[in-house]
Amino acid sequence: MHSTVLPRVCKAAAEALTREGSTSMNEPAVIFDCIEWLFKANGFNDHELHCVLRFGSGLDMDLLRRAVLASIEVHPILGSRWVSQNQPHWARMETADLSRAFVPVRSEAELYARFHSPEDETLGPQLRVYALPAASCTVAIKINHMVCDAADFKSYLYQLSALYNKLGQEPGYRPSVRAGDRSLRRMLSRFSLRTKLRSLLKQGRQNNHFLQTHVPMEDGGAKRPILLTHTLDREQTLAAKQRGRERGATLNDVLLAVMYRGLFRQLEMSAGDELQIPVMVDMRRYLDGAASSATLTNLSSMVSTQIAYRPEESFEETLDRVKAIMDARKEGNLGLNGFLKLMLTFRLLGTRSAIRALRTRLKNPYICMTNIGILDAARMAFGNEPPQAVLLFGAMKYRPYFQLAVSTYRGAMTLSVNLWGSDADESRLRKILDAIAGEMHQLGPRIE
Repeated sequence: MHSTVLPRVCKAAAEALTREGSTSMNEPAVIFDCIEWLFKANGFNDHELHCVLRFGSGLDMDLLRRAVLASIEVHPILGSRWVSQNQPHWARMETADLSRAFVPVRSEAELYARFHSPEDETLGPQLRVYALPAASCTVAIKINHMVCDAADFKSYLYQLSALYNKLGQEPGYRPSVRAGDRSLRRMLSRFSLRTKLRSLLKQGRQNNHFLQTHVPMEDGGAKRPILLTHTLDREQTLAAKQRGRERGATLNDVLLAVMYRGLFRQLEMSAGDELQIPVMVDMRRYLDGAASSATLTNLSSMVSTQIAYRPEESFEETLDRVKAIMDARKEGNLGLNGFLKLMLTFRLLGTRSAIRALRTRLKNPYICMTNIGILDAARMAFGNEPPQAVLLFGAMKYRPYFQLAVSTYRGAMTLSVNLWGSDADESRLRKILDAIAGEMHQLGPRIE
């Protein structure tokens, strides 16, 4: 980028923090900002979401840089730094520091070294885009999970693509700020007081985690980022969906059933042993389109499932049990209970006291699953070319926590597991991931 362009774009992004529609120079933290911060502080995960885009041709690096900086103009919180002292909030960064959001690299080794190194949210910005200019370009993107969940990370990717294309057509284009309520209020306001009380009274166990079963991992040893994937081709993915439809089940039900079956065997459980697998729930299901995409935030809840191991059970029988649990959960406003508990905790105690209380009382599930969903290739085209491959991952877990993340691009489904662990941990996680994928293999066509 020309030297006169970069300061101008950075200044525009910084000015957006105080433009009408942004709350202020210092934006107060909402509940999930604090909860995601606690996840790292409590040793659950490193609260960074990761995505890799692989293109068959090169991208315009100057144009991509401008698009990244323009995206901070759209979402000013990306151009801020986290302040946890006193009343937690997001503080405006210096204009010159916004350029750290875009980092050109010289090799794949440098790209992945930077991609796997955790960022300091107290310095900002809350976004990093690493780009390897080459005939076949690779772009790696990280965003702070405190700022948004995977659903809004997908939205951000679509917006970055749109900005790249718009700026290519109109170099002087200035995007408008996407302002809006980042709190839980906009979702909770959709429910009546009666519904909320019913959820609190009757669904209290749906997001509690009682069982201590976990994936065995090393206690010590060197830790490094482990990111494992297993991709199922389009035919295999369609076969899994079809097997679900035959039983009136969703793809999520199928994924949960195969995860149970794979873990029962890999954890060497005995007949009758109970295993608990919570699943993530995107609470935007209760919002209309405009309200659900107003600004970057976290609106993901969690609901627990639990079944016993039956060694002689067929896949269909496991699926029927999983489906019965999920159908029952869906009858009672799926995921609402957890949001209500958090809202009440912060309202009754206040932010600082709630954080102190949750430092010792916030319990996370040892095992969980999240389906990030479908990535739309048409909305991810940079210029005329969508990425040949897109890998979108959840946050990197700390031992002994385990999460299976699922995403789909161009019909191919990718299963992924992330952990800060050792070589021995990686070997065990690979066996588990292969076992889960092997259960998928039993449902139809081959696995890549």
